[in-house]
Parts: sequence; structure tokens; C-alpha cells
Amino acid sequence: MKPLLLAAGSIAALLLSQPAAARDYYYFNKPAVDRQTYLEDRLACDALAGGVARLSPDTREMNRQIWQNNTLTTGQSAAAAGIANLLVALLAGGENRRLQWQVERICLADKGYRRFEMDKTEWKTIEKTEDVAVRIDKWFALASSTAPSGKEMYE
Repeated sequence: MKPLLLAAGSIAALLLSQPAAARDYYYFNKPAVDRQTYLEDRLACDALAGGVARLSPDTREMNRQIWQNNTLTTGQSAAAAGIANLLVALLAGGENRRLQWQVERICLADKGYRRFEMDKTEWKTIEKTEDVAVRIDKWFALASSTAPSGKEMYE
């Protein structure tokens, strides 16, 4: 049982040492862009970012080492393998999100949009708007503004 706790502690330390999938709060701006162009650009870039291949780490070697550990019982090996695979999957999910955000930023930059910081509470207020049409209107107002607010962000 002691090796299992040691392994779980090591994995937890690794997980805590990894940076979280920190979300920058920003909006895209292209002064005086028309609504139809904005919607088409956003949909195209969202589709491109959503098509990012999911990272699927190969955990066969890790599992082999766990199952060949003679100091663990079958139950302990099963628990260790399950915990390790869960943590690997969680870390891979964060990497996927970061990669999708990066693809979205690059795609919109290629279409002439600049990225500006925005307040987290303002961003969440817009995202929590239940009426989708109102939410799109708010994002479009920021995107088409001829005087964007906030500090410009660069890749």
C-alpha cells in the first residue's frame, strides 16, 4: 500500500506543478467590420479550432510498469493504473484547450483581427447572457468598435 500512496503522491505533485489551462480574457477587434463578415470569420475559425486533433497519450508503457510491479496486489495495481490514466487524461485535456485557443487566435489574426484584453467579469457577463442573439450583439459591438479598449495582446 505504501508504494501506491507514494505513486499517488508523486502524480499529485506532478499535476500541481503543471500550469493550469489558464484562460486569458480577451476579444477580437477589426474596426468597422460588418456583421456578416464577423460571423463568417468567427464560425470558420471556431470550426478550424474545433477540428484540432485530440491528444491521446500512449500510456501502454506506464501501465506495463504498474502491472509488472511485484510489490503491488492486483487491486493496488488496478487502482494505480486507473488513477494514473485519469491524471494523464486531465493533463491532455488542458493541452487540447490551449491548442484550440491558439489556433483560434492565429486564424482570426490572419483575417485581420487584433486581440485586446478585457475584464474577466465583463467577459463572463457576456458569456452568461442567455439570449444568444444578445450575446452575439455584445461580441459584435466589441469586434467592430473603431476605438477598442484594453491593452492589445500579441501572440
